[in-house]
Amino acid sequence: DELPKNSLRNPVVEKILNQLVNVVNAIIKDPTLGRPDEIRIELARELKKNAKERAKLTLDVNKAKDDHEKFRKTLQSEFGIKNPTRNDIIRYKLYLELEPNGFKTLYTNTYITPEKLFSKEFDIEHIIPKARLFDDSFSNKTLEVRQANIDKSDETAYDYVKNTLGEKALADFISRVESLYDFYKDKFKAKYKKLLMK
Repeated sequence: DELPKNSLRNPVVEKILNQLVNVVNAIIKDPTLGRPDEIRIELARELKKNAKERAKLTLDVNKAKDDHEKFRKTLQSEFGIKNPTRNDIIRYKLYLELEPNGFKTLYTNTYITPEKLFSKEFDIEHIIPKARLFDDSFSNKTLEVRQANIDKSDETAYDYVKNTLGEKALADFISRVESLYDFYKDKFKAKYKKLLMK
């Protein structure tokens, strides 16, 4: 969807994107260049990387694209979702992430059956509430029972489990998080920190 002007709430980013649009339009209008086959945007933090690191980043991006296409086909064939949305794919990826925990949620340890994955019983839950930390990244999301998501409100995951479910549940929660970190290692590091943040 087209973004309305000033909708990003960050004038610097909006200005940069406007400049990018102008550059791309100028390239398209130039008869010697024409419409580009590919547009690669490198952020300043990526420019610090050497050629080998940038090549690995490109491979990772391409792998993620291939994985998304594979997930899309799985959602169509196994879950009967004709046109899977980005949110459907995220929900499925979060579900697969819970496999080492027996497809059970992290806070309440509730088993998610494949039939209920896309039901209203389970939500995509922000580990650190968006109201506290505007972070909509994958590392700040997990699946949880809808009622737990509602009860959690604007607490962190750690505080919610401790304050609402008690010390025994907190010890079990920490154990589940540690097990997932042991399984995934560095791929889980950012989520691990958020899950245990007080």
